[in-house]
Amino acid sequence: MIGTIRDRLNDLPTRQRWALAGVVLLGLLAVPQVSTNFFVMNVFIYAFIFIGLGQSWNVIGGYAGQFSLGHAVMFAVGGYTTAILFIRHGVTPYVGIFAGGFVAAAVGLFLGAATFRLRYHYFAMATLAAALIGKTVGFRWEYINGASGIEYPFAQLGTPWSMMFRDKLPYFYLIGVMALATTLVIYRMDRSKLGMYLRSIDMDQGLARNSGLNVFNYKMYAMGVSSYIAGVFGGLYAQYVLYIDPMSTLRVLRNIDIIIVPIIGGVGTVLGPVVGAFIFIPIREYTRTGLSGGYTGLGWVVVGVVIVLISIYRPGGVLNQYFGRWD
Repeated sequence: MIGTIRDRLNDLPTRQRWALAGVVLLGLLAVPQVSTNFFVMNVFIYAFIFIGLGQSWNVIGGYAGQFSLGHAVMFAVGGYTTAILFIRHGVTPYVGIFAGGFVAAAVGLFLGAATFRLRYHYFAMATLAAALIGKTVGFRWEYINGASGIEYPFAQLGTPWSMMFRDKLPYFYLIGVMALATTLVIYRMDRSKLGMYLRSIDMDQGLARNSGLNVFNYKMYAMGVSSYIAGVFGGLYAQYVLYIDPMSTLRVLRNIDIIIVPIIGGVGTVLGPVVGAFIFIPIREYTRTGLSGGYTGLGWVVVGVVIVLISIYRPGGVLNQYFGRWD
């Protein structure tokens, strides 16, 4: 049956396949008209956030082939910047989340400049070290309240410029639209010369350099775009939970969460993070709540088993395995 679906989809012209994807996405955005259940809405909102984070990592890890283990740093920088600008300086989050993206991009470019001379597992180890440094700083830096984190003032709840909504419906549409916009940006990048250059760097960095590409500069472009997206979604995350602390943003496991999404769906594809988010997040959330109490922690066992099975039977990711690249 899956083979038949795959064949029919691959036989469709590219425009029709993207039209089909658009219909599916519109169906997702219509979910609140069917159910406003708190848990269901929460799962969808987190899925939208991780679409953005997955697309962020996909730029540098999927297209450019640089296996970063430090993207939680940019995610946290964006979230903290948004929160601090709003709470301490009165800057509306409608501006703050984009400012957070720029600050995260600056941090990402600094990290890239320091690590892009390294290759393979050395680069991964360097970015993991950056993540561990970020976690240590986050827990000890008094300016961001250290381990206590920053809590949003509930007196601002529902005010026009606070982006603090009384229910989940506005978050659903706001973050959903941002996830869609990010996916469209990645689609444009995928079809551009930048996307082609990044894929060539991924395939053979030495050959790309010998062909005349400035490999370092293009990796920096990728890191800037990737970090900006991570920062924006860090700001959206902070606005959604109305609280930000190092434990929720800078722990090492957060880096793994971000990477899992495109790996499940298919790295180096536009829709891979979308598919991965809608597989990973529902499994994580339903097992986390269904296996709570005396079974706390078993949810991650279930998630781990699913990841192992996908790695064994669909090593290229679900999208790559079934449909290939949507070019």
